[in-house]
Amino acid sequence: MAHLEGYISRICYHNENNGYTVLELETTHGDEILVGYFRFGIDEGEYLSAETEFVEHPVHGPQYSVQSFEIRQPQGKEAMERYLGSGAIKGIGAALAGRIVKKFKGNSFDIIENEPERLAEVKGISLKKAMDIAVQFQEKQELRHAMMFLADYGISSHMAVRIYEEYGGEMYEIMKTNPYRLAEDIYGIGFKVADSIAARAGIAPDSGFRICAAILYALQQGVLAGHVYLPKERLLYYTGELLSMEEVFVEEHLMELLLDKKIQIWPVDDVDRVYLSTFYYMERNVSRMLVERNVHFSVDEKEFDQVLRELEEESDIELDEAQKEAVSIARQQGIVVLTGGPGTGKTTTINLMLRCFERDHLDILLAAPTGRAAKRMTEATGYEAKTIHRLLEISGGIEDDKKYHFERDERNPLEADVIVVDEMSMVDIQLMSALLKAILPGTRLILVGDSNQLPSVGPGQVLRDIIESGIFPVVRLTRIHRQSESSHIVMNAHRINAGKMPDISNG
Repeated sequence: MAHLEGYISRICYHNENNGYTVLELETTHGDEILVGYFRFGIDEGEYLSAETEFVEHPVHGPQYSVQSFEIRQPQGKEAMERYLGSGAIKGIGAALAGRIVKKFKGNSFDIIENEPERLAEVKGISLKKAMDIAVQFQEKQELRHAMMFLADYGISSHMAVRIYEEYGGEMYEIMKTNPYRLAEDIYGIGFKVADSIAARAGIAPDSGFRICAAILYALQQGVLAGHVYLPKERLLYYTGELLSMEEVFVEEHLMELLLDKKIQIWPVDDVDRVYLSTFYYMERNVSRMLVERNVHFSVDEKEFDQVLRELEEESDIELDEAQKEAVSIARQQGIVVLTGGPGTGKTTTINLMLRCFERDHLDILLAAPTGRAAKRMTEATGYEAKTIHRLLEISGGIEDDKKYHFERDERNPLEADVIVVDEMSMVDIQLMSALLKAILPGTRLILVGDSNQLPSVGPGQVLRDIIESGIFPVVRLTRIHRQSESSHIVMNAHRINAGKMPDISNG
């Protein structure tokens, strides 16, 4: 074991997630390379005292592996000047650090901490800048203490910074009394991590905080599995299994979460549906927006029949009765669902709809939930189709707790008279909510898809629910038009949907 101490002259590498750091230490015997896990932040210019072991790295050569360490407050004028000039405090460079220490000597840190207004006596520092320096200095001190405190709970330096930024000084009380708040408030910390922290903090296994957090976790897992809600019985069973606890003890805390407005319970057909409040209100808003947008348009039936005959002749296509009905309803209603299995002529019907809307000089937008589906739609219709995300002009990204958002919404709606969305079975409740917010009442919305095909990855079964609601016009295409060498696939898809065994006699 070798004891090393000196100034951190350079941080060569730092992993924010686990604290692994490679740094250069300036000692009285020369510069040395140290590697180790620093679970709280360190800065260049700080004084490090460490117990290390010498290792010979096969690529990077001789270095010292840190076994334990201590960051000491810089003492003496030289140490203070080095720290202040290292860039640790924004706005202070080497020259300004030199002037501060020359003015206040060994009392420099005391002045910054307790009499920051006196920094304005130094050339180049205004009163405002003096206050900024003092705030930064204090924040660094507080952050250091917070990260050392959180390190005892096994929390990485990266996550510790986010916890401190979320709660500030309130963090200490939260960690000691209810660490489960982390799972609710901080993106990236789930119930299991919070539960591990709580165990270290000595929180009892039957704590109400723990049970409530487990219920919310169970509902969140349900969302990840595609469910907007969970039946109460299933929720109680899952949570009881998670906590190794009788369901009756779990049920006692549902009312607590209900009063806190974190969940909503909605009885339907003798089943209590338990929602996270976000998804409860999202589902209600989607329902409301759908009804608001289902307006009726007056259409001259005789004129429409004539237009449709002309379009059939121009396209050399003869629509069946269901397809004609779909085109007719699309002109009359704000919302219409066109559904049917493979080969039933959905694309042909869409194309005739688009030609009708063209004749009426309406602005048309096409969209689908995936890039592949949008590309197929473009090829089939001749219109540019976009992914729904691109149509809504997605901005930002899902990185840490910075979620994406859409530029198009109720304040900046889509400019269109007709919007056609294909592969609706893959659209979840969150994407549907975002789409409807960007559509003004008076815009025709045509939803195309087969509810028996790929379901959405996200929560909800929007297309199936819209169809089963009985509120909106639904046209089902059942006659198979597509004939090809692979038509047995189409035929068998319909046999399976009808509850019959597929025919595999053709090999």
